[in-house]
Amino acid sequence: MDSDRLNNTNNLNPKFEGFFIQMVMPGQKQKVQEIVTEAFGLDGQVKSLGDNHTEFQVTLKKKVLSVKDAWDKSYKLRSQPGVVDAQPLFAVPLPDNLQSEPIGDTQGQIEEQSNDVEWGLKQVRVFEAWSRFFPEEKLPPGHDIIIGLPDTGYSEHPEIIRNLLLAKGYDFLKKDKDPKDELERPFGEVINNPGHGTSTASIAISPKGAQGNYLSGKAVTGVAPGAKLVPLRVSYSVVLLSVQNLAEAIEYAADNNIHVLSISLGTGFFNQRLRSAIIYAQKRGVIIVAASGTYVPYVVWPAAYDEVIAVTGSNVLRQIWSGASQGPQVDVTAPAEKVWYAKVEKIDNELRYNILQGSGTSFSAPLVAGVAALWLSYHGREQLIKRYGAEKIPFIFNQILRDSCEKFPTWKPDKFGAGIVNAEKVLAAPLPDNVSRTNFAPAQALQQHPAIDSGRLETFAHLFENQLSDSQPKANFIGVAGNNNKLQATLAELLQTTETQLPQRLKEVGQELAFHITTNPKLYQQLAKTLSTEKSDPNQLKTRSLTESSSNNLDSVREILLQNVSEVLKTKLR
Repeated sequence: MDSDRLNNTNNLNPKFEGFFIQMVMPGQKQKVQEIVTEAFGLDGQVKSLGDNHTEFQVTLKKKVLSVKDAWDKSYKLRSQPGVVDAQPLFAVPLPDNLQSEPIGDTQGQIEEQSNDVEWGLKQVRVFEAWSRFFPEEKLPPGHDIIIGLPDTGYSEHPEIIRNLLLAKGYDFLKKDKDPKDELERPFGEVINNPGHGTSTASIAISPKGAQGNYLSGKAVTGVAPGAKLVPLRVSYSVVLLSVQNLAEAIEYAADNNIHVLSISLGTGFFNQRLRSAIIYAQKRGVIIVAASGTYVPYVVWPAAYDEVIAVTGSNVLRQIWSGASQGPQVDVTAPAEKVWYAKVEKIDNELRYNILQGSGTSFSAPLVAGVAALWLSYHGREQLIKRYGAEKIPFIFNQILRDSCEKFPTWKPDKFGAGIVNAEKVLAAPLPDNVSRTNFAPAQALQQHPAIDSGRLETFAHLFENQLSDSQPKANFIGVAGNNNKLQATLAELLQTTETQLPQRLKEVGQELAFHITTNPKLYQQLAKTLSTEKSDPNQLKTRSLTESSSNNLDSVREILLQNVSEVLKTKLR
């Protein structure tokens, strides 16, 4: 994936939302309130998170902080007695990635074969799963299962409205129970991809066949037309993503008997607040599926988290779609290029419904979420919980899903997960006879790669995995993080330290550095160029010294950073 595709033509900056604070001892909400008052000189609203009662979300009632001030305050909070960690929360701009259709010998073939509106369902063997495991018309595929969709909200598009469970819906923007997508934003701000929530919902739960007459003459059918879907409105568009809203939506799903979450939003801004919500939901048996990313050179969060099923994208020829984010964090592959979906637009104050074709891993995620709904529906979710316990259900499904995938000619295990999803094999797979706590407890599950949200070397190895794997073709993710001289030398020079002292320096400021790099495309591109310069030759003696070209790139990175970073990070850069 080319880092030069990253852009931010919407000119949006991160917007401060609050803080995530972790304490040493549980039950210290009042202590957090006192710390916040001392740090800011005013009261903030403190909310306890999760099950261990050591994590808190702090929202300042009136004060709005700049990015620099927010990080300055975070370091001050971290210095307080009893505080393990403190991180600022932001609504972060999503890159307006420069998209272009691929040109090649197979493009005409892709165009022709993807004209079949059902090609995606056929590729993942959905119809075979229906006929074999849901033969009774009165028990449609996915019956009794509820899918949650944190996205831009819902519309009354005929392809989805019948299967929406609006009584459970919630709008995290307006804090009310009507998550309708207004398809526009107050104050004239840009709406990128209006009706995104309607489009992704249709992939999962649209009833069989056309539900209306559309200009395109096409129809869309969801993977699990017997399931119901709860719209959870967390964003006006796919331009700006609130980490706080997404985390609260995940927790809301867990508390309101939602069984599967399909997340077609992603960000380069990792945060423990988000991971805390994911763990909370999974302990309650919620299967979480997320898109790997579209035209982004790394797998975005929350898909990058171990506990989430990350889905990259394929095309009708069973090849990887060129716009799909790839990497070791990917679990499986599903259709993404030229997929048919329901579209709603507001033109001249009038809603217009249609069926269109588009590309994105935003479509891959709800497809796999639909397969999760089929699996739960066939086996009976309550029966699975009685047999294994709720917290093990997501991990059992993930293992079966990956074991059932089909490899394809260009498959690479460190890029495309286990292969293309096969719904029939997933449902046909026998359930495990005995699930030990060691194998499936959340703390031990899916640890195929190291923690990547720490701000340590692993974080940067993830963000620049493409550049590092290009320079060391045989290196896997862990090898790159531990042994790549180029990465360590680059970060050490940037932070004015030695490679020996680099781990301590990253422990201090790595999270903030990664935040600025992932929310500023110019920064990312400059650092990517540095890491891509002078690929390593395995037949030559490796050197830790940086070239003049690399040093010049780092000077540009440092110059950009110094404009907007905390005082703590500034001292490490100068």
